[in-house]
Amino acid sequence: MDTALFPRINKTSVMTAILAIALYLCLPSAQAEEKKIPPEANPSPPIQIGQGPLEQINKYFSTQSITYSDGTSLVKEIINGPPTPPPGYELERLPVDLPDPNPTRGTNTMTVPAFNWVFGCSSVSGAMIAGYYDRNGFPNMYTGPTDGGVMPLNNSSWPTWSDGYKTYPNLPLAASHNGVDGRTTRGSIDDYWVKYGSSAQDPYITNGWTQHTWGNAIGDYMKTSQSAYGSTDGSTSFWNYNSASQLTCNAMETTSSDGHTLSWNDGTYGRKLFYEARGYTVTTCYNQPTDNRYAGGFSFAQYKAEIDAGRPVMLNLAGHTIVGVGYDDTGNTVYIHDTWDYSNHTMTWGSSYSGMELLSVSIVNLQPTAACTYSILPATRSVSGASGSGSVSVTASDSTCAWTATSNAAWITVTSGSSGTGNGTVGYSYTALSSSTERTGTITIAGKTFTLTQTGCPDCPGNGVITNAIYRTGTTCSCSNATAITLGSDVTVENGATVTFTAPKVTVQPGFHGANGSTIYIKQ
Repeated sequence: MDTALFPRINKTSVMTAILAIALYLCLPSAQAEEKKIPPEANPSPPIQIGQGPLEQINKYFSTQSITYSDGTSLVKEIINGPPTPPPGYELERLPVDLPDPNPTRGTNTMTVPAFNWVFGCSSVSGAMIAGYYDRNGFPNMYTGPTDGGVMPLNNSSWPTWSDGYKTYPNLPLAASHNGVDGRTTRGSIDDYWVKYGSSAQDPYITNGWTQHTWGNAIGDYMKTSQSAYGSTDGSTSFWNYNSASQLTCNAMETTSSDGHTLSWNDGTYGRKLFYEARGYTVTTCYNQPTDNRYAGGFSFAQYKAEIDAGRPVMLNLAGHTIVGVGYDDTGNTVYIHDTWDYSNHTMTWGSSYSGMELLSVSIVNLQPTAACTYSILPATRSVSGASGSGSVSVTASDSTCAWTATSNAAWITVTSGSSGTGNGTVGYSYTALSSSTERTGTITIAGKTFTLTQTGCPDCPGNGVITNAIYRTGTTCSCSNATAITLGSDVTVENGATVTFTAPKVTVQPGFHGANGSTIYIKQ
C-alpha cells in the first residue's frame, strides 16, 4: 500500500481492519445471512470439479457423471440404439391397433409418422415428431418434393442405400443424402456416416471437404453420428441431472463440461435448434428422468397431458429412443413407435421395452402458429349434363398455411392441387350425366365446401349459338337470349323433353332434330 496516498493509514490499522473483517465473517449471524442467498441469485455458472469414467452399461448405452461446485451432479447418457430389434423380445413387440380416442375409457392416441431406422434412433424419433408437426399446423418442418411437400407417414417413399456393411432406408427429415429427395449435393449421410458404431472421424474430415450447410435434417442439429461432437455412428447424447429435476435448455447454455456448454452436443437442445431453424418458436425445452428412476420425476400423468395437448413424446430408454403416440389408462399402457417398423407397439410406463429400461423424456414444445384462414372462389358452379372440367382458386392467410382438397362425389375427380401451402388452385373434372335427374356434388377444399350442380339441360351459351346439345327425356329446359338463338344441326330434343327458346330471332339449322313426343316452344 502506498502510504503517500493514504497518510492516515498505517500498517497497524490495516491489520486491525483485516482482523475485524475476518472476525465478522466468522460470526454466526454473518453465516446465516450468507445462507439466505438463493443459489439462483448467483449469476456465476457452476464449475465442473469432477468427472467420472465413461461407463458402458450395455452394448447400446453408456454414461458419464459430472459433478459441479454447487453440489449438483449431471450425467451424460449416450444412446446408440441398434438398427434392428434385439432378439428375444418378439412377443413383446407384436403390433397392435391404436384405439380410438375415448376420454370415458381413458384412451387417447395420435396419428404420428412411423419411420424405419437410419442414421440413429434418436434422430429418427426426432423426425417422427417433426413429421407429425409438419402434418399438423407447422408445415415448414418438411419442404421437400415428396407427397406435395407434406411429410409422409412412413419412409417407404425413398430408396434404400448401403454403406457396404448394411442396407438402410432413407429419411431426409432425419438425415439428408445426396441424390435423395431432390438433393444434388452431399448431405448428412455423405458427410458423417461410416458404419454403425464407428468411432472413426467423419468422411468430410478424413477427405478434407467442407461439410454441408445444415437446414432440413433434424439429425444434424441433434449432433447424431458426428465425430466432431463425440458421437459414434448411430449415437446421440442427452444430459440429465442425477435427480428428478428438469434440466432446461436455458441451463444447458450456462453449464459446461470439458470446455463446452451442455447445449453443444445435447440431442434435446438440437431439436430446439432445428425447430428454430425452420422458423418456429420453442416455448418449453428440457430433459427429465422419469419417475421410475427418481420419485418426483416425469410421470405417466405428465405424459398423458402431453398426448392430450397433441404433442408426441420422445422417450429415452437405456440404449434406445422411441416416440410415445398415445396411452390407455388400463395398466398405464403407452403406445409407441420404436423405429424398427411402421407398426404401433406398447410398453408399460416405467418398465422396459426390448430389454431397455425407461430412463427419461426429451420435451421440446412449440408456440402455436397463428390460425390459418382460407377462402375459395368460386364456391358454387352449375354445369350441363355433358362431361367437363374446371378449377377453384384457394387464398390462404399465410404462405405457410397448408390445405388439402378432397372430392366427396364419385363423379367428381380432383385432377390437380390435392394439397398445397399458401395460395393455390384446385383442378377438377366431372363425368357426363346419364339421366335426366339433376345431381349435386361437393369438394372439400381447405375446410371450405365447393358445390358443383350438374343439370340435365345443356348450357345456354351467351352468344345464343347452341351446338352439340341433347335435351334428354324427362327434362324441362329453357334458353333465353336478348338478340338471337341459333339451334345447330347437332342439337337433339328427345322424346318426353320440354324446351323453351326465347329470343327476338330463333334460327333452326337443317339437321336439328325434335323427336316425336318432344315439346318445343319458341317465344319471340
